[in-house]
Amino acid sequence: MHCFVKVPHSSGKIKGLCRMNRDLILAHLQTTLVPTPFTKTRTKQIKHAAMKHEAPRWSTPWLLLLILLSSIPLSARSLPGTQPRAVLLWSDTASGSDSVDQHAFDAVLSTLGLNPIRSSPTHLSGISLGPNTLLTVPHASAGSLSPGDIGRIVGGLKKGLGLITDGESQLARALGIRLGNPVIVSDIIDHYRPEEQVYWSDTPAVPWIKEYPKNSSTVVYSDRKEGHPLAIIRRAGRGRALYLAPHFDPRTDKGYGRFASLPSVIVRGLGRAPSLVRRGADAYFDAGYRTGVSPDSLATLWFGWGIRAVHAAAWYSYAIPAYDYKALIDALHRKGILIYAWLEWPYVGRTFWDQHPEWRQKNALLEDAHLDFLYLMDLQNPDCMKQALLDLEALLSLDWDGIDVAEFTLTGAGSQALAGPARPDYFVGFTDHSRREFAKREGFDPLELVDPASRHFWRKDSVGLKSFYRYRTEVNRETQQKLFWELRRIERKQRKSWELILTIVDNSLHPEFDDLLGFSMEQTVSMTKELAVTLHIEDPYTEWTKPPDRYTALGQYYRQLLGERSFMIDINVVPMKPDRLKGFSTWQALGAEFLQLWRYAAAQTDRVCFYCESSVNANDWELLPFTMAAGGHAEREGQAWTIDAPYTVSLRVEKPPSGVLLDGRPWPAFGDAEILIPAGKHRVEPLMQKGESNAQRIRLRSMTGQLLHASWEGKQLSLEYQSPSRCALELSATPARISVDGVPSELPVHSTAGGCVVLGPPGNHRLVVSLN
Repeated sequence: MHCFVKVPHSSGKIKGLCRMNRDLILAHLQTTLVPTPFTKTRTKQIKHAAMKHEAPRWSTPWLLLLILLSSIPLSARSLPGTQPRAVLLWSDTASGSDSVDQHAFDAVLSTLGLNPIRSSPTHLSGISLGPNTLLTVPHASAGSLSPGDIGRIVGGLKKGLGLITDGESQLARALGIRLGNPVIVSDIIDHYRPEEQVYWSDTPAVPWIKEYPKNSSTVVYSDRKEGHPLAIIRRAGRGRALYLAPHFDPRTDKGYGRFASLPSVIVRGLGRAPSLVRRGADAYFDAGYRTGVSPDSLATLWFGWGIRAVHAAAWYSYAIPAYDYKALIDALHRKGILIYAWLEWPYVGRTFWDQHPEWRQKNALLEDAHLDFLYLMDLQNPDCMKQALLDLEALLSLDWDGIDVAEFTLTGAGSQALAGPARPDYFVGFTDHSRREFAKREGFDPLELVDPASRHFWRKDSVGLKSFYRYRTEVNRETQQKLFWELRRIERKQRKSWELILTIVDNSLHPEFDDLLGFSMEQTVSMTKELAVTLHIEDPYTEWTKPPDRYTALGQYYRQLLGERSFMIDINVVPMKPDRLKGFSTWQALGAEFLQLWRYAAAQTDRVCFYCESSVNANDWELLPFTMAAGGHAEREGQAWTIDAPYTVSLRVEKPPSGVLLDGRPWPAFGDAEILIPAGKHRVEPLMQKGESNAQRIRLRSMTGQLLHASWEGKQLSLEYQSPSRCALELSATPARISVDGVPSELPVHSTAGGCVVLGPPGNHRLVVSLN
């Protein structure tokens, strides 16, 4: 496919593109260039079936334009320099759809990090309606406004107020809006994100905007069938008002039942966004979805999206030509992003499968086992395991930060494995060695389980079937344990410091997975404790069509199971058509729903990973840094800020500071556009005194861990941090000396155009760096 984008001559450089042109280009790129992703348990076979010998096509026209556009910081494009004061007019007497609707507004504003203040409409006279205020007036409260209140709001708009309101009201009439009679609506055009298919499965009858000031308005949402505007942004003086003719969300109270992309509209359309951001997400990366995009371009993109660590599919080491993992690792480290090798064993690699037919896993038909995209190898075979480990050891000689062993089971974790013995072609574990070993122990060939004429046929002999399930679980445990022992051996041999991760499919709601996948949670938890492995929990695809708060129960279960041990939650963001026909308005999570997936998962653990970086819409990635910092609060008082956050956050600034004070002391952790703030309550202000600028001293610009303390000690920079893995620390200059906990150390240092990135060891440490 060959595509061309014409940039208007008047736009000049890409940075100068008008926002609408940029959004339309991004929308088109997202639809045409980012393929529909496979899921780790349902549709991976689509891509891999088309990729003979795993040779990815290293050519994708003009996706680089997406990289360039998305690498422009949001703060440099359209965001104000001050934290908006979000006020939500709240009706305590609201009921029915009005009550659901105002809760939905609250959920979206809170998830975006705007932390709305609830206020009664009767108190509007005491609220400042200046240019720094974002006022939301749900339909439940709009009817309580007096003519004087409406006059104040309209007057505030002329001075720069931001306004959101919905439904028919006198306030809407004061904005010059008249509604048409309700019509049945099912298919929506989102003009900010036209690539998305938005549907209302309940086909409601809703009002539409019949009359509005067209010269000063922009349509945001419309009915695809009739073209009726459903929502507009109305410009009035220096202010802007977002008006929605129907209720914003009378269905979910979470904000994604009707207009899921509202967070994008708030940020881009109304120009209101929080001042706090955070880099805290992990993401899976499959090189087959970014063909032709350079590692440096990807690193720039991911850094802007707040991604702290990438889990890169490692099976492309068998591709022809092999993927250049060294270039990717170096590019990410130069951007201060960590990288893990993502394994899907017993799928080792398609070329490995082709070269070693003698080691292939067998199904109950004695055919080579190929489930979903997984070409399964028999890692129980010592020769197979030995060769796979030799290949892996060569790949791991590169400077990886860790290894993610994802969904390791004898069967693979594909959905086809869940069919059990009813599908002999998907029922695996029937190599010659396995059959002999099982028969010696149980007295019959496991092939009899799928023979209707046998007395051990699975429908007749439940005890025999259970014994085979138990045998497969033991094989899986032994093989998995051997793999992690070997990874620790390789780590010691290569003098590395890896975080090992085991990604498992949650079985708390599906105990049948234990038998069907050959899995024991008790044994797995025991092994992760013994070998210091981080458990990464993926909810099964059967749960993906449930609301984001599903992660509350999942997180509580594993916190109780693991105690104080840290764990991760995996979120799959993939199309689920037609499974999402009810309760949602899009085929995959986006906008408010996507951000709330993070919100609920991150409330249970501070480590969340997305599948995958290419399936999540670029617009949503750009909003995620605000949501990741949503637990923090920022208030500006003149030139000073009060920041209160439960974790390390960054305060966005309008221009590079020459110096910063934190709690009255010179602060060494800031870059050109952000100031790094440790957890807790702090006062941040510019360093105003002449001659005391610290911009020329070595500074910390960004980091992947939690910043505990930073200070200058003479000309040295002292840092204290905590990180479960290596910690990438971006510095403003390359140090001549580094000490860790008082001991001179030679840490990996990656030079950048404006300084360097130092990779510190995992754990709690104090680093002292100096320029001479």
